Amino acid sequence: MRKLVLICLLVLLKSTGGQADTEPHTYMWGIDTTHVSVWLESRSLRVEVDDVTGRWALLDKLSGTRWPSRGTAGAGTATWLEGNFVRTETTDKNSVRLRKKNGTAVVFALVDEGKAFELRYEGKADRSVRVLDDALAITDIEGGYAIVPCREGLLISANSGKSFKRVFGTSDYEGCHMNMLGFIKGGSTLIVTWDDAYVFPGLQSTKPTDKPYRQKLTTTFELRRSAKLLRLMPLGKGDWNTIASAYRRYAEKQGLAITLRDKIRRDRHVELMVGAANAKLWTCLARRMNEQSTKEESAKVRWTFDEAAQIAEHLRKDVGIERCLFMVGGWTEGGYDCRHPDNLPANPECGGNKALSDAIKRIQELGYVASLHDNVQDMYRDAKSWDPAFIEKRRDGSLITGGRWLGGRAYMVCAPKQLELAKRPQNLPAIHQLFSPWSYFIDTTYAVGPRECYDPNHPIDRNGDIAWKIRLSDYARDVFGIFGSECGREWALPHSDFFEGLVAVGGKYYHNLKPEDIGATVIPFFEMVYHDCQICYGKYGYRAERAAEYVAHHVLCARPLHYHSFPDHLYWQSITSQSKINKESQTPDNACYTRSDGGWAENMHPLDVFLKNTHEVLGPLHSVTAHDVLTRMEFLNKDRTLRQATYGQGKDATKVIVNFGTTEARFTSKLGGDVVLPRWGFVVEGPRFVAFHARRWNGEEYGEGALFTLQAKDDKDLKNSHRVRVFHAFGPANLRWRGNRYKVQREQVIQPQQ
Repeated sequence: MRKLVLICLLVLLKSTGGQADTEPHTYMWGIDTTHVSVWLESRSLRVEVDDVTGRWALLDKLSGTRWPSRGTAGAGTATWLEGNFVRTETTDKNSVRLRKKNGTAVVFALVDEGKAFELRYEGKADRSVRVLDDALAITDIEGGYAIVPCREGLLISANSGKSFKRVFGTSDYEGCHMNMLGFIKGGSTLIVTWDDAYVFPGLQSTKPTDKPYRQKLTTTFELRRSAKLLRLMPLGKGDWNTIASAYRRYAEKQGLAITLRDKIRRDRHVELMVGAANAKLWTCLARRMNEQSTKEESAKVRWTFDEAAQIAEHLRKDVGIERCLFMVGGWTEGGYDCRHPDNLPANPECGGNKALSDAIKRIQELGYVASLHDNVQDMYRDAKSWDPAFIEKRRDGSLITGGRWLGGRAYMVCAPKQLELAKRPQNLPAIHQLFSPWSYFIDTTYAVGPRECYDPNHPIDRNGDIAWKIRLSDYARDVFGIFGSECGREWALPHSDFFEGLVAVGGKYYHNLKPEDIGATVIPFFEMVYHDCQICYGKYGYRAERAAEYVAHHVLCARPLHYHSFPDHLYWQSITSQSKINKESQTPDNACYTRSDGGWAENMHPLDVFLKNTHEVLGPLHSVTAHDVLTRMEFLNKDRTLRQATYGQGKDATKVIVNFGTTEARFTSKLGGDVVLPRWGFVVEGPRFVAFHARRWNGEEYGEGALFTLQAKDDKDLKNSHRVRVFHAFGPANLRWRGNRYKVQREQVIQPQQ
C-alpha cells in the first residue's frame, strides 16, 4: 500500500487556477486513507477523489451539504472501469485524470470558474457507463426532491410513498426536454447538466423496510456511445426557484435563451403571437386509407378553405378574439396525414389552391397569424415521391416504420432527407409562393425522440438527427418567417418561434406519463427558465366541459389555450351542435369555464362561450408577462394545492394564485382582500391586468363564483387609470373597484374617480 499523501488543488480567491498541496491530512470523508487522495477546491465546492479506486465526494461549501450524504460515490459502473486505477495525472491545476491499464481514464475537473464539477470519461468509444446513482441518492428524511424538465416540469418527491422506475431520455417523447435535472435535499440544491443526446437519466424510487428512511429516490445516468461527461453545479441553500434561476444563467451562456424580443426584431409578425389564442382546424380533408395506403376507406370534408376563413372572421368579429394563431391542417393534396411529402396542389375537395390562397389572405387581414400544418418526417407508399432511399434503415437494412395514421402506415424519413424534401421547388418554396402564410408548422420535428439511421448513404446518430432538424427548422423559418413544431425541446429555442404541445396534451398534463404514478407534482418549471423566450401551447383536442383543471394549469403557466376541437363547418350556425354539447356537460366544478350565466357570451355557441371566457383571461395574462420569466413559484398551503406564480419583479410583477385543491381556498391578496376561490378558481393581480374566478373578491360575494377581468386602457396602471375595461364572463354582475360599485353585464369601460 502506498503511504498517505494528500494533494490539494486550491482555486485561489482571486484566480480560477489552483495549486498543489502535499501536506498530509487525516479527515478523508470516508475515503480509504491508505490511498492517495486528491482534492479539488474552489469558493463554491470541494471534491475529494481516491486516486486508486476513483471513489469521490462533493461538498457544497455554500450550504455545507455533501453529495452523497454519507460515504463516497463510485466513478461509474462499466466493464471497462472494473479494477483500480494505476496512474494519476494532475498537470492541469483544476483537474485530475485517473488512468486504467487498458488506457481508459476518468477525469475529475473544476469548470465554469470553479462553480461546477465535471466528470468526464476518455477511451472505449461507444461503451456505456452508469453513474451518479449513489452520489445523488436522496431520501424522505432529507426532504428530497428531483426536478425533471418534462414538458412544463415535474417535482418528484422522495416522500410520496410511490415505488417506480422510469427513464427520461434526452429529448425523448416525455423525456428530458432540457439537458438538465435538479435536486434538492436538506434545503440544498444541485443541478446536473450535459450536452449529448446519448445521456439517459433514470429515476427509481424504493421503499426499504430495513433502513432509517422510508423512501429513497436514486437517479442513474446512463452514458451511451458519444456521451462522455456530466456537470454537477452545487448552488447552496434554496429550492426549485434557485435551480431555475441558476439554470437560466447557464442557458444564457450556452446561447439557448433567445428571447421573444430578439425574435420580434427578427420578424415583426411574432409580436402578433404575444397573447394569441391557438385555433386549429386539424383535418379540413379527413381521408382514411388502409394500412398499405392502397385503398381509400373514407373521405370527409370537415371545412372548406372558405369556411376556414369564415371561422377566423367569426372569432374576430363575433367572439372578439383580437389575436390568434390560426392553423390549418388537412389542406394538402391527399388530406391530413396522407401522401406526404407531396403536398401540392391544395386538395380540390376543400377548394384548391386559389381558395386556400384567398383564405390565408382573409385570415391575415384580420391581424391573425395564419399557419399551415405540414409533415416531412412521415412518408406513405401512395405518395408520388415514394422512394425507400429516403427512409431510415435498421442495421439489417430494413425500413423503419412509424405510426398508423389516416394515410395508412407511415415510414420514417431520415432527417437529412427531410430537409432535402422540404427544399424541393414543389415543396416549401412553392407553398410560400402560392399562399404566403406568415407561419409554418412542421409536425413531429421536435416531438419524436432523436433518431438513428444505418443507411450507408445517410447514416446518422441521435446527435446528428438533432443537428439536421435544426437545419430544417432554420430553413423553414427563413422561408416563411415564423416556424413552430410539435411539443418542443430546449435545443429548438434559437431556431423556432412557437411550440405546440409543451404546455399540456389533450386536456391532461401529459400524453402517456401519469404524474400521480411517480409521486410528482406538475410545476411550471419551463416558465421559470424560458417563459420570455418562446410562444407555447398545448396540443390536441379536449372536452371543454371537463377542462377546468386544464384551464387552471394554463393560468398558472400564463399561457394562452389551444382550441383544437372545432365542430364541422360553420359550427355556430348549427342548433343541433349547440344542444348536443349542452347535454354533455359534466360536474359543475370541471365545467365551470363553460358557464355564461349573466355574462358576455350568454346564449352563444358553447365553444364560443368557453373560448371567450378563457381567452379573456389567458390572452391578456400572457401579454403582460410574455417578456418576463416566472421569478418565484410558491406553495401557499401544506398540501401544495394553492399555488402562486410571480412573473417579473418589483412593482411590475404579476402574481397568479390558483386553487388546485378539491375544496375552496381562502387567502388574502393585495387587491382582493379576503379572497375565496372555488375549486380551479384563480386570482391574477398585476399593475395593468387583474382577473379572478372567485366566490369572494374585494368584499363582494359571488355565490358559486364569478369571473371578471380588468385592463387599463390608457397609459397608467390600474390603480390610477381613468379608463378600465371590465369583462364579465359569468356569475353575479357586481364589481367593487377603487371604492365604487359597478354592475357589468358583459363588458364596459369604467372611469373610476380618483
